Amino acid sequence: MEYMAGEFLQQGRTVAITTTTKIYAKEPYLLLEESSGVRADSPFVRVGKSFENGKLTAVRFEDIELLGSIYDVVLIEADGARGMPVKFPASYEPVIPPFCEKVIVLCGLDALYARVNETVFRWKLFCEATGIADNALITRQVFLRFFAGDALLKGVDIEKCMIVLNKYDELGTRKEAIETGKGIITGTGVKGLVISSILFKVFYEVRAFNL
Repeated sequence: MEYMAGEFLQQGRTVAITTTTKIYAKEPYLLLEESSGVRADSPFVRVGKSFENGKLTAVRFEDIELLGSIYDVVLIEADGARGMPVKFPASYEPVIPPFCEKVIVLCGLDALYARVNETVFRWKLFCEATGIADNALITRQVFLRFFAGDALLKGVDIEKCMIVLNKYDELGTRKEAIETGKGIITGTGVKGLVISSILFKVFYEVRAFNL
């Protein structure tokens, strides 16, 4: 989100970052419970309801709609993974406002060939749902399971969805990333996805073609 916010700001657009769950607080930020309201005093703002244990807490959907009437772009963190490369969501996740124009599903390619119980947030739920052992390696086939059923795309409108596979720089070969991307496109029906290394500002688009 921070990277995207920077790109939008360079384009001359105003940006607000907020959350429907929790995100790490990074100054400057605005707390709604301590403020009389959000104003367009700055081209960029981070917004949370309150501050708890180093994080900004969730705002209401109506707060997000208000931000949308003030700022050109509102970026919302709707499902965190506690810094892990990949996640299996709980029954109440993700928390996506119904009026979102685009949903970005982000996961790390550094999950490939790591152990499930060392790499997946909520790995017990993943193992229960798939029957995969907790100490199993996340091969490409296992990785693709996160894009099936009630996993990363749960509650996501495919027509509004963009999948981003980040940390491309962690892989040994470009082919591994491309083949993983192709597998996701084939299995989900998304029109395309992005393979990236945000750290090094590298982005590849992989798209499906009807021949």
